[in-house]
Amino acid sequence: MLFVSFSTALLFLVTLIWYFTASDDRTKRWVGLACSFFILINAVFSLFPPAEKIKLGLDLKGGTAFLLELQGEPSAGALDQAIGVIRKRIDKFGLSEPIIQPMGKRRISVQIPGLSESEKAAAKEQLSKVAKLEFRLVHPDTDKLLAAIQSGQEKIPLGYEILPFSQAESKEGKSESLILVRKREEMGGKYVRRAFRGFDEVGRPTVVIEFNEAGAKRFGEITSNNIGKRLAIVLDGEVKSAPVIQTAIFKNAVISGGNMTPKEAEDLASVLENPLETPVKILEERGVDPSLGKDSIISGINAALAAFASVVLFMVFYYRLAGIVAVVALLVNLLLLLGLLAQFHFTLTLPGIAGIILTIGMAVDANVLIYERIRDELEVGVNVKNAIFIGFNKAFSAIFDSNVSLIIPSIILMELGSGPLQGFAVTLVLGIVANLFAALVFSRNLFEWLLSWGMLRKLSMMKFLHKPNFDFIKWSWITVPAAAILLAVGIATFFLRSGELLGVDFSGGDSLTVAYKQAVPVAKVRQALEEEKIHPSLLQYSREGNQLVYQVRYGEGEKSVNVLKEKFPQAGFSLSRMDSVGPVVGDELKHRAGLALSLGLLAILIYVSLRYEWSFALAAALGQLHDVLLAIGIMALLGKEFDMYLIGAFLTILGYSINEKIVISDRIRETLKFKGANLSFKEIINEGINKTLARTIMTGGTVVLATISMLILGGFVISVFALAILIGVLAGMFSSHLITPALLYWFHGLAEKKRKKISIPTQAV
Repeated sequence: MLFVSFSTALLFLVTLIWYFTASDDRTKRWVGLACSFFILINAVFSLFPPAEKIKLGLDLKGGTAFLLELQGEPSAGALDQAIGVIRKRIDKFGLSEPIIQPMGKRRISVQIPGLSESEKAAAKEQLSKVAKLEFRLVHPDTDKLLAAIQSGQEKIPLGYEILPFSQAESKEGKSESLILVRKREEMGGKYVRRAFRGFDEVGRPTVVIEFNEAGAKRFGEITSNNIGKRLAIVLDGEVKSAPVIQTAIFKNAVISGGNMTPKEAEDLASVLENPLETPVKILEERGVDPSLGKDSIISGINAALAAFASVVLFMVFYYRLAGIVAVVALLVNLLLLLGLLAQFHFTLTLPGIAGIILTIGMAVDANVLIYERIRDELEVGVNVKNAIFIGFNKAFSAIFDSNVSLIIPSIILMELGSGPLQGFAVTLVLGIVANLFAALVFSRNLFEWLLSWGMLRKLSMMKFLHKPNFDFIKWSWITVPAAAILLAVGIATFFLRSGELLGVDFSGGDSLTVAYKQAVPVAKVRQALEEEKIHPSLLQYSREGNQLVYQVRYGEGEKSVNVLKEKFPQAGFSLSRMDSVGPVVGDELKHRAGLALSLGLLAILIYVSLRYEWSFALAAALGQLHDVLLAIGIMALLGKEFDMYLIGAFLTILGYSINEKIVISDRIRETLKFKGANLSFKEIINEGINKTLARTIMTGGTVVLATISMLILGGFVISVFALAILIGVLAGMFSSHLITPALLYWFHGLAEKKRKKISIPTQAV
């Protein structure tokens, strides 16, 4: 299977390279069609059955809630260690979107989206398995002695014990036998650096255990001193594998046999890599409904459809036939993205949808960018065929740079981030891959076929601006100080009111279980609490028993129950239980997120510096910070509570912002290259901005249309999320024209002054 996947990917890569290098038009068309057909078929097959491939998160579908308790006398850091281990076990790549919170000093609340009965059993094992790993030598006469011991003829030898040994019996199932092993371990699990699923020489799943430096040395000593003997790999008192040592091994250990499925191998690797220091017991298990509520989900779907329809109508109305090509490419982009997400078994939540919105916005932008370049060529008299060819080539650098500048920090987020941040980064990277293919291969190939069929003798488009000539730098003495003042007020408000603005996701609070006689729609419950300035988190009905479960900030628990009693007397609400709950985003997650975002911004700065120059990079980075900080500040001024949904919105703004600035920087760089000798740097900047002004308004307009649809038609949670994105998009459009260019102009001026100062020769005395 692995060989087939690798061969298929290699074949596709070769075909793709062939497409870009082919010089013959006919060959290029057919190779491009083959590429598109191949990847679309793969995406469609990846999506079926949809319910199994892309799961909906706790906010959209609900799932299963577990209440865990540490056993014995846990140490001071045992709770944090257990939370970290459980998160890594069930959400290794940030795609499962669980919610994990400490409750009191020894309990942990875990919610996992949509589990089937078989998945529940696997989840329970992942949650509670201690995963104590030992390597022990097997008695050389284990089979003979076991038979004699079982018949009463022999006793268990001193220093040995009998352990269960799970091994393959047949394809239908497994049998459990016994094996005689030493009580003393030769080596423990503390030497494990990581564990992962592998395959043996015939393609059966195995678990590969990779040791740290000390572990590799110790394992080498054990195996070199015991060649010909059997070494048992023991997990929680059960022998998983007992191979004969054939030679000294100084690298990895492998657990094989047992007729493991790939999923079982992955789960085993996960617990081996993340052992629990303190045993955990599952106290409670219950099903929970979606936290957004049915009404909010329906509103969100309607808003998303309206947003998509508005973008489609706009593109077709403005770009006509080219707009239809863009819409088809957009649908292909979405299909490819969903296919890729299905292959990763992605769990879709509202923050994940934020990543999809960003990639769709960038897909529209890529098409607009190409079409505006084609228009430029048509206006100077180039024929349609050559205009399309030149337009795609000239747009390539901006599309490539803007996408790469997002891929680099996304990869850093995937490596260093955790939980929702990782999920957002994975969505973004996959979305960019889909975006690049749809824009640079599929849409181009579609144009090539339309040309060959004689359907593109003329390519007409509407024109929004005719040769604009605005002096953007002229107003910088007003716009930059005004933006700085607004930023200062907003950020000051955030820090002064952070205690009331940070929601349960960041500060913890009260977790309430409220009994009821008559259910009230979640949207109405949320609205009633919001009217009293109480912002509920994780508001959902339990599927077992008449219980409503939600979380509020510390001290608001009893008040919230009284509000519900007063607003809905017919519901018969009564408090069943109230617990103290810790934040979803713990200190480690905050630290890793801060580090990942900081390194991501630094990576963008370095990349843009290499592709352009340091003044472009610094101006773009400061503009990017302006956009997200302005969104944070305005949301703080509006008194909106900060939760994980808003974090998704702010990450989306960061991505959209750098895309805007890269596109404009690309035009400024081009103008500098061809007209630098005849124009001042101020004139070069203004001309570069004016040439991209129509594209910025078109792209920004489509995103604004989409977010306004979500703002009006979405439920409370979705509308707040859309409001943050709307503010960020408008801030990005503003800064890309009136802040970043001004900073670029000033930085360039400083560099020129320094250069002139260095070049002035020293006068002899």
